[in-house]
Amino acid sequence: MSGILAIWNDCTAAHLAAYETWYREEHLPERLAVPGFLTGRRFEAIRASRQFLTTYEVADPDVLGSAAYCERLAHPTARTIAMMRDGFANVSRTVCERHEVHGAIRGSVVLTVALNTTDASTQLGNAADRLGAGAEHTHSEIWIAAQPATAEISAEESLRGGDLKINGCLALEYLRPDVADRVADALHQQFPEAVIGTYRLLCSLNQEDL
Repeated sequence: MSGILAIWNDCTAAHLAAYETWYREEHLPERLAVPGFLTGRRFEAIRASRQFLTTYEVADPDVLGSAAYCERLAHPTARTIAMMRDGFANVSRTVCERHEVHGAIRGSVVLTVALNTTDASTQLGNAADRLGAGAEHTHSEIWIAAQPATAEISAEESLRGGDLKINGCLALEYLRPDVADRVADALHQQFPEAVIGTYRLLCSLNQEDL
């Protein structure tokens, strides 16, 4: 079972330029150098309650509890300390398993439907089945939390002041934002308790490209 680390966050306006440089020059390459990390993708909000979404696909959710990754979390670089303390805000971060992965082509727009309900897996699975495939719907998957909410807080998370968690998320990818926005409007009616957002791809990095 492959895994994903899903992170939604804002960035303080005063640190936005440094945030972007840090991600490109240091943070993405550092994370993708950890054994088991496959792909990192960064997105910016089109219509969402948080400004950014970052996803890391990993070979197995256990990679996100591995000694190599935990060492990075426990010993952040000086730039990471500054960014986690002063740049990150309103963070939601959850280690997940990837389920019901469909579609080989990845879209440039992602729609996320995040839930904290106990039956998130069933609810999201039913929604994915009803949506089906469309002309611009390229890819879908369901993320189900794999890390207990009581897991030990890392040094990085302590710098951020603690993160929110989700129980599950439906991620739908599209070619264009107008289609994703129409689907989002319908899903807001179906899931009034969900945090729903549409995001455009900013950049991506694969482990083999380091």
